[in-house]
Formats: sequence, C-alpha cells, structure tokens
Amino acid sequence: MQIGVNFTGLQTRGIKLCGLLAAAGLIAAHSSNCLPDQWQKYAVVTLTDCRSMLHPVLSCRNFGFYHSAIVNTHDIEEGENLWELAKRTYMSFANAKNNQKHFWDMNDLNFLMVKAIDNPGLTRSSSLRTSLMSVFEDPVIDHSDELHQEIGLEDYIGCASVHNVGPSIAIFDTIRDGELDCACVYPSPLHSREQMLELIDDMKRILVNGSNYVESDS
Repeated sequence: MQIGVNFTGLQTRGIKLCGLLAAAGLIAAHSSNCLPDQWQKYAVVTLTDCRSMLHPVLSCRNFGFYHSAIVNTHDIEEGENLWELAKRTYMSFANAKNNQKHFWDMNDLNFLMVKAIDNPGLTRSSSLRTSLMSVFEDPVIDHSDELHQEIGLEDYIGCASVHNVGPSIAIFDTIRDGELDCACVYPSPLHSREQMLELIDDMKRILVNGSNYVESDS
C-alpha cells in the first residue's frame, strides 16, 4: 500500500502516524461489517521499540526483536471522524506507555497468548485473532532511493509474521522518500485476499480523504 499522506495534520495535532493508520483501519473495518446503527469494540496492538529504554541503551544497529506491545480497545460507530479517532487511539496508547504498561503487561500478554493457543475457543469464532490490527509506534524512515538505483533494486518490503495467535492484519509502515509505503500481512485462509484488498483500499481512500481535508482546512 503506497500513498501520499499529509503529515502536517499529525504534527499540528501532536499525534504519530500509528494513530492515523489505526483510525483508518478501525473505520474501514467497521464499515465492512454492514452494521451502521451499532457500535463495535475493536482491539489495536501498538508495538514500541524498547532499545532506547534499556540500560545500557541500544541503538537501532543492535539487531533483534526489542519490541513490546500495548493493547488498547476502542468503541467504534458509524460516522467517526478520522482525525478525532486518530487522536483518541494515539492518546490511549501514549497514556498507557507513559504508565509503563508496555513493561508491566508483558507477562500477562504472553500468558494470555499461550492460553489462546492452547484454547482457541477463548477467541472470537476460535479464530486465534487477538486484535483487529497491529501497528508500529514509529515508522521506518528510508531515504536510500539513489542507492537502490545504483544497485538496480526496484522495490522491496520488510515484514515478519507469527504463526497461530495474532491480529487480523499487521501494518509495517515505512516513509520512503516522503511517501507512506506499507506492507500488510494477514492470516490466510482465515481471511481471503479479496477481503483484505477491499479493507486496504478502503483504508487508502479514508487516508487520502483525510489528507485532502487537512489541506483544504489549512
């Protein structure tokens, strides 16, 4: 998923891209349920890089998985405003992080994931889905387009997947030469390619419309 996003709206509202992506995903998922008069509860997992919080501090050059997760649930209804929801989702995450929830809840989250694997019936429809989506607190910033041209590299993606328990869709976002470039991973055959493409196309439409609204508003 490649899209041009107006990042001014994020800066003026004091939120990060993860909040905007989560909001677009929540709105798209709710609209696909065809339940316009009902609110639904969704969970979003936000992954945060803990390298800078460790003692001693590690740099991004220290390879390995140093992320922790924070799970927030959100009640969504028809007619949600993208930017208001983005603010709400991001502040829920930020407040939880400020309260060290990403450290204190690690044992509980790991315990619940193991229980879900052992007892799929604990999850909705025994799907082993623990959340609607997962996003990263901070995107990868890539300014290496000239280097790619030199070595003849046209395109690449970076992502990871986990078997068994997890979200319905995982977003791996990169800011590549000023544009948003996302790799989206989903469990198959639980979700079909057509189903996920429809969701992603709806997210793109919501993000573009939201960016256009910021431009016209400014």
